[in-house]
Amino acid sequence: MPAFPLPAACARVGSALLLGSVLAAQVAVSPADRTACEGSSFTHFPLGRPNARFQFLYGDLPPSMVVHGHSYRRDAAGVRGRVEAFSADLSVQVSVAPHAPAQATQSFQANTTAIGAAVLPRQVVAFAATDRPSLDPAPTFELPVPYALPFVLPANPSTLCVDITLFGNRSAAGIDRNLSIYLDSHDWVNGRNEQPAFRIGGGCVAPGHVQPMYATLSLWHLGTSMQLDIAAREAIGDDGSGLTRTFVCLGTQAANVPVPGTLGCSLLTSTDVWYLLPASNSPTGTFDGTLTGLPVLPPGYRLWLQTGSVHLGTAEFAFGDLSTLVTPTPAPPSAPAARIAASTDRTATSGVVAFSVPVTQFF
Repeated sequence: MPAFPLPAACARVGSALLLGSVLAAQVAVSPADRTACEGSSFTHFPLGRPNARFQFLYGDLPPSMVVHGHSYRRDAAGVRGRVEAFSADLSVQVSVAPHAPAQATQSFQANTTAIGAAVLPRQVVAFAATDRPSLDPAPTFELPVPYALPFVLPANPSTLCVDITLFGNRSAAGIDRNLSIYLDSHDWVNGRNEQPAFRIGGGCVAPGHVQPMYATLSLWHLGTSMQLDIAAREAIGDDGSGLTRTFVCLGTQAANVPVPGTLGCSLLTSTDVWYLLPASNSPTGTFDGTLTGLPVLPPGYRLWLQTGSVHLGTAEFAFGDLSTLVTPTPAPPSAPAARIAASTDRTATSGVVAFSVPVTQFF
């Protein structure tokens, strides 16, 4: 198999440069490693619920930052399509939590201290419609919640608790509905950092199929190695010979090289390395597997990936669609943020603790 390392000419996001620009502009993102990377998931919390209380604990914001509000960005990788404009009746209180996000408790009261303020009294906040970005992550945090009263973080590192109460909402679906907002979100998993790929399109139809081949890809940073999860569909179906294979190409640039003698098949990546996967496809042309033991790439590389399938006996082949991702950092040693959710009762005194949070920009 070809080696995995790629040319150093790949664009790299410098963490020091990012941190400097964040501090200078008094803008920060939590989880911090998602600043220039898509989150691993999506969520409808908190804005998509009409009667709820949420606390979010953020432990990686810069000390002494003056916070004037926070905002969310649209999920890019997982969901395609438009989310219509809506409004939410809500209030926000912030405080300095007495513990790190990893020690979040179910009790709302136990996650707050007297060092806090009602930064946004109850009011209706309007949110504009959003659509799927053309590239991951979304270029702006287009769903802002501005505060009426700024809040100054302590001079020493601390955990910010953002306490949001939802009293209702209004949308094209009606009044006080559960809404599918599709905010970009990230899950913290101990020792593993996931980076899903952003699908762009452009696959061609495999022999015996009607729909173009496509794949969902996700790269994991495991600390000392990386792995790539691959779920390919509409590939060449196995005919009982065991000679059908899925392959994956990785490159540092997008491309568009038509394959002579085919209808609509193009190589869409520069293909600096490629891997032929060991197991055969299913009879219906599906492949689910993992490419393990890959060496670690530095964070910030923009990769362009394309799957394909081939019959090693007949030489028939097809390409899947193009995907792209930015290589992630190692997972933080402890959860950088946490969520405590009472998603159906704003009067609840406790909620469910999770380490899945919307990627949040503070300004």
